[in-house]
Parts: sequence; C-alpha cells; structure tokens
Amino acid sequence: MIAATRTESLRLLHMENPFKAIFQFVWDLLVFFLKATFFTLESIYYSLIPDRFRKIKEISGQVVLITGGGGGVGRLLALNFAKLNARVVVWDINQEAIKTTVDLLGRNGFTCKGYVVDISDREQVYERASQTINEVGNVEILCNNAGVVCCRPFWDLPDRVIQNTYNINIISHYWTVKAFLPHMMQNNLGHIVTVGSVTGMLGTYGCSDYSATKFACIGFHESLLTDLKAHGYDRIQMTLICPYYINTGMFSGVRPRMFPMLEPQYVADRIIEAVRKNEVWCVLPNSIRMLTPLKCLLPAKVCWELMSRVIRGPESMMMFQGRGRVPAG
Repeated sequence: MIAATRTESLRLLHMENPFKAIFQFVWDLLVFFLKATFFTLESIYYSLIPDRFRKIKEISGQVVLITGGGGGVGRLLALNFAKLNARVVVWDINQEAIKTTVDLLGRNGFTCKGYVVDISDREQVYERASQTINEVGNVEILCNNAGVVCCRPFWDLPDRVIQNTYNINIISHYWTVKAFLPHMMQNNLGHIVTVGSVTGMLGTYGCSDYSATKFACIGFHESLLTDLKAHGYDRIQMTLICPYYINTGMFSGVRPRMFPMLEPQYVADRIIEAVRKNEVWCVLPNSIRMLTPLKCLLPAKVCWELMSRVIRGPESMMMFQGRGRVPAG
C-alpha cells in the first residue's frame, strides 16, 4: 500500500511538473555518464596494476561456510580459506567426504568444522544453520558451491532427477541465504559467493535441468544484489563465479574441443582471489566472457553452426560419464 501510494505520488508529480521531470532525467543521465566514465577507468586501472598495489580484503578470523565442501572445488576452497586463517565450516551430504576434508585440513595444521546437511531440505538447513551459529559463530562469508548434474537429453530425464537438480542447485540457495543473511544485514557486512556456471550463460546439450538451474543461480544472485544495494546494504559483497567445465569428475568423459577443462586448484584459487578483491562477476576462463555476447549479436543459425560445427559442444557432451549415471526409474 505504501509503495503504491508513493508510486502514485510520483506519477502525479511528473504530470504536474513535466519540465522538472525532464530536467531530472537529463541530470540523471549526466551523473550516469560521469560515473560510468570513472568506473570504467577504475576497472581498467585495477586490471593493469599488480595485485600487490591493490587493496585486498582481510578474512583472517572470519567464519566461512562452504556447501559441497566434502570434495572437488569445495574441498580445495576450504583449504585455501584455512591458509588465510579463516574459520572454515563445510556442509556436505556425505559424512565420509566431510571427514576427508577435515582430515586434509588437519594434516596441514588447520581446524575445520563439518556438518552433514541435505541442503535440499529446508528445515534441515535452518536447523544446521542454527547449530553452526551456536557452535562456531555467525557466518560472514557464505559460499553456495554444492551442485549435481545428470546430463541427459530432456526426454530421458526422470522427474525425480529434475526435482533433485533444482532443489540442490538453486532452491537451496534461498534457504542458506535466508539462514545467514539477517546477521549480515544487521551489521551491513558480509560476503555471498554463488558458484554458477558457463552453462548458466549458454544453454548446453544434455543439461536442460542443470543449465536451467545455473541460469536461475545467476538471476537469483543478481536480483539479490539489486535488493541489497537498493536498500543501502552496500557493504554486503556478492561474487558470482561462472566457471567452464571443471576436471573434478562431475563432467567425466566430456572432451571439449576448443577449451580444455579447468583444473580444480585453479578454480579454487581464482574464487579466493575474486572474494578478496570483491569482484562482482568472475567468468573462468575470462576468454569465455568474450564469446557469450555473440548469442545475442549473431543470427541464431550462425550461433548453432558455431556451437555444433566449430566448438562441437553437443558432440563433446554426448561422451559424458560423470560419477555414475542415474537409473532411469
């Protein structure tokens, strides 16, 4: 009701003062171009200078929670954060995987707290979040890293697999963020990392469920960023990570033609770097970022020829083996 009244008041104001509305629009454009020029030059400057001359965020002592921290990039992220003296917490559905991560950090002289959590279960997320806060402390850096993939043509996807992919890859982000964001908002301080995918920027063969959830991750992340900034929570940082295929076994069997799979350590290192630099959007490798606008600029048939004949994306995905195929039933 309040928002509707404000909107109506603005509408009437513009009707009664058309010249004022035009002046305000011109003024906003002028401010935009000045700020756009400044921010563009700032971005170029930070891209050119060595990291040692940049202001890097200190995360020592901060509580970092990583979903899917039992293996792959999540495990390496846990180790990387621990090396920076962060207080690391890993969530995973696999108890043995958690133990492996905790033991790895232990052998390197670090401590790590692990919790078995099915992040697709809202109530379990809230319960474990409360337990984590009570036992470790308020989470200051949240890394939504967990994900699953099936990789089949749409007509071969079982209903339960589709639902599970959505529950883990995107719906869980709502529950984890809801659990830890209130404290960040209270202090206007924190960091949320969303691990998306290049498949969330370009639809991919055999990934009608996975790719769609990663598109949703990007939409969720950017919308949440807008909510926070519009309401003055500008010290809560948000970093979106969109990596190419990672050589963790998740996409085992896939043989990309033009771009080699990324190594997990490289991805984990770049995520840490992006967090410490407060990067808003990080595409890995960066060369992929140059290709994505082509789908909007080139004719659709040209894009298909590029994808199927030059890049051979569908052909490479047809060799997918993963960590074991999901039964059809």
